[in-house]
Amino acid sequence: MHLFLLNDFSDPTVRAEEHRHLSRVLRLHVGDAVLLSAGDGRMAEAVIEDIGREESRCRVTTVHEAYNEPSVQVTLCQGVLKNHGKLDWLVEKGTELGMCRFLPLLTERCVARSVRRERLQKLAQTATKQCMRGRIPEVFSPQHLTAFPGNSGGARLLLFHESAPRDAVPEGLKLDMRPIALLVGPEGGFSEAEIDMLRRHGAEVLSLGPRRLRGETAGLAALTRVMACIENGTKE
Repeated sequence: MHLFLLNDFSDPTVRAEEHRHLSRVLRLHVGDAVLLSAGDGRMAEAVIEDIGREESRCRVTTVHEAYNEPSVQVTLCQGVLKNHGKLDWLVEKGTELGMCRFLPLLTERCVARSVRRERLQKLAQTATKQCMRGRIPEVFSPQHLTAFPGNSGGARLLLFHESAPRDAVPEGLKLDMRPIALLVGPEGGFSEAEIDMLRRHGAEVLSLGPRRLRGETAGLAALTRVMACIENGTKE
C-alpha cells in the first residue's frame, strides 16, 4: 500500500502535495487501500472514499499505535560536518534505520557551523514515507555540545570515540527502555576536554572498531549497531 502524510491524524483527508501525488501521479481510485500517518508514530489503514479536486477523503479501518518503530527512542547527535551533502545522506539513512531525532552538535573541532535544518527535515519526511515508518524524525537546530547534557532529558549517553577500549562495544551493553543519545564527533572528532566533560555527565565511551571512521560513517555505524541490539531484544 502507498503511504500518505496527514496534517491531523483525527482527520483522514489527504491534501496539498500528498493529494496531488495520490490522484495525479499514482492515479489511485475510490475503494483503493492506503496507509495514513501524521508522522507521530501512529499509522492508519484506510480506504479512499472520495477523490476531489483539492483533497481525497478516506475511511480508517485499523490504527497501529507504533508502526515499524523501535521500542527504544534513539537520538543521533552528530558533530556538524563541513559537507552539507554528507549531513543530507546521514539524515536520510538514519531515518531508514530508525532514529527518532537528529541533533547537530557544534563542537570545538567543527569546521562548518551552519545546517540546512528545513532541508534536513524534508529529507527525513521523504525517507519516512519510503521506508514505511510511522514517525518522522525531528531535526533540531544546531546546539553547542556544552549545553547538550543539561538538555538531554535523562537519555542514556553513548559516546563513540577511538580512545575507547576495543572491547567496549555496543553489543556488550545491557539496554533498558530509557531513551538513548548517540554522540558522534565531526571530522576532527571530540577534543579531550569535551570527552572529559561528557564523561562527567555519565557518558559511556564506546568503540566502533580498530579503524578510524569518517564522521558520517561513524554516525551510521553507531546507529546500526545500537538499533540491532534494540531490535534483537538485548534489553534488561
